[in-house]
Amino acid sequence: MNNDLNNNTPSYDPLLNGGTTVAPDEPTRNEEFVKEYEDTKEAQEKVEKDFSLPTSLEDYLMLSKNFYAGFWTRFVAYVIDMIVIYAVSSLLNTFSFGLLNKVFDFPILGEESLSYVIVMFTYFIAMTYFFTQTLGKMVMKIKVETNKGEKLSLADVVYRELVGRLLTIFLVYIPYLAVVFTNKKKGLHDYIADTVVVKEDFSSIRRQMNERLENIKQEG
Repeated sequence: MNNDLNNNTPSYDPLLNGGTTVAPDEPTRNEEFVKEYEDTKEAQEKVEKDFSLPTSLEDYLMLSKNFYAGFWTRFVAYVIDMIVIYAVSSLLNTFSFGLLNKVFDFPILGEESLSYVIVMFTYFIAMTYFFTQTLGKMVMKIKVETNKGEKLSLADVVYRELVGRLLTIFLVYIPYLAVVFTNKKKGLHDYIADTVVVKEDFSSIRRQMNERLENIKQEG
């Protein structure tokens, strides 16, 4: 008994340690989580460091397949925009455009045609120029860019949102179907303005890839 009292080696009694039976040398669960997090972070940093942009046109075409917004994504964004435009035009027509609609009547478009047309084109031009996105595109996380990934100029926006949309509406929206069949999923208004609609998550890497390809062309 004296030997037990004089023994300096600490005993590991489960009752004195919260009822657990974990050995002193066994790593705790928190330590395992920390180690796993550090390993994951290190692996992610390595991937980011070793990642390289494509060095050929073939690589670019292979990687760029998922860059562009498809037909249904753009369709949902357009429906959202139409709801916004209709709500705003109805509100403005009530307070300010009623008289104008009576004086300048467009029977083909309906009684509220003037306010609707003004709001629609103002909305698309202003939102695309200042934000590269309409509210519908923001919800769907897509945006408009030039084909080369450069900043949209006012001329680009006017060609796309005014000229292109007028032609598309005149052709009963059939040109929108080009989005389904083209490689970069471009509609008629995109071809007119040389623009594309891309997913937000791929915008930055697409711009870097375009810059790399330009450098390759110059070096070649």
